[in-house]
Amino acid sequence: MLEIALIIGIIFGLIRGGRLKRLLNPNFPFWYLLISGLLLLASINWVARFIPNAALAFLLTLLAYLLMLSALWLNRKREFIYLILVGLLLNFLVIAVNGGMPVSFGASSSTGLSKTEYVARLSTDFKHIPMLADTKLKVLSDIIPLPRPYPLPGLFSVGDVFVGIGLLFFVQNHIYYSGRHRKSEAQNSEAVSQSQQ
Repeated sequence: MLEIALIIGIIFGLIRGGRLKRLLNPNFPFWYLLISGLLLLASINWVARFIPNAALAFLLTLLAYLLMLSALWLNRKREFIYLILVGLLLNFLVIAVNGGMPVSFGASSSTGLSKTEYVARLSTDFKHIPMLADTKLKVLSDIIPLPRPYPLPGLFSVGDVFVGIGLLFFVQNHIYYSGRHRKSEAQNSEAVSQSQQ
């Protein structure tokens, strides 16, 4: 879902007259915290292959989210960052109280995943856990199915939806407004203000 949000954001930004090269100049202070968190989150299952410890994986997941949340909080005044921040915070909460992101089998089956495949995937995934009767904050868990014909069918959480929407609007807004466009609009606004005085 995040891949689609990114692509749509880029397309909308280009349609509005933005330039793709502006993505290379994100002007995002503390970006290294965000990148570190993303890399750490992506590497957890790889690390778990050598150190299969659920407690360690849980702590690394929390650390990854804290790094990303810190970066977003420090950039919270940027347009649409608050949506991504809210989404990550919701995911962080449900992970923190359950020891991992709960995954609904009922929702998984609607994406074409059998119970055997469901169990097999979770047995090698140290970031997700099966949803049980005593799971807390179920509404924030991975319960939203995105089946085929979507090319990457899977489950998503309410937090993921917020992140996706925020990413879409942030990217298209940045492509269009950053650099010359933002400066030009500021100058035009100032000129109009002076003419009215």
